[in-house]
Formats: sequence, structure tokens, C-alpha cells
Amino acid sequence: MTILESLLQVTLAGLVLGAGLPILFGVGIRLWVPASDGASDGASATGAATTTAPWRRAVAVAIFAVIALAVLLGLLWITQGRIYAAFGWDVFGTAAH
Repeated sequence: MTILESLLQVTLAGLVLGAGLPILFGVGIRLWVPASDGASDGASATGAATTTAPWRRAVAVAIFAVIALAVLLGLLWITQGRIYAAFGWDVFGTAAH
């Protein structure tokens, strides 16, 4: 693997994790909140309460689950040495290397 390939991999990972997860979070929030027609109190212009479509909530929950999984995997990656030293659990199978 050349240094250019390594640099490209690090750059792509930084873009995905550095910008991708916040963008996903924003999309999840946008899907979670009911569509607004300008009313600021959670009611539509006619006075009826606005609701979010069930498919939007389901997609938002799936997005939040992906974000939570990414955070959990990041924490496990950072602490894998300590976890192995304390409990003998090789989280990602890297202790043999």
C-alpha cells in the first residue's frame, strides 16, 4: 500500500465520519419533526395539530440507530486495548497481530 492510497483512505474515512454522521443526524431530526406550514406552536394554520407520518418516524429511528452504532463502535475501537487488558475480550480480533 502506497502512501497515497493510505492518505486517500484516511481522507475518505474523515469525510464519512466527520461530515457524514452529522448530516445523517440532521436528516433524522428533519424526518422526526412534523412538517410545518409556518405555525410556531405545533399547530397548522387551520388550528389542527400536525403529525409526522409513521414511515418518517421509522426512517428517523433507523438513522438514529446507525448513528448510535457508529458511536458505540468508535468507543469500543478507542478503548479496545483497555478492554483487552481488563477483561481479556478481544473486541475486534486485533490482539493476535
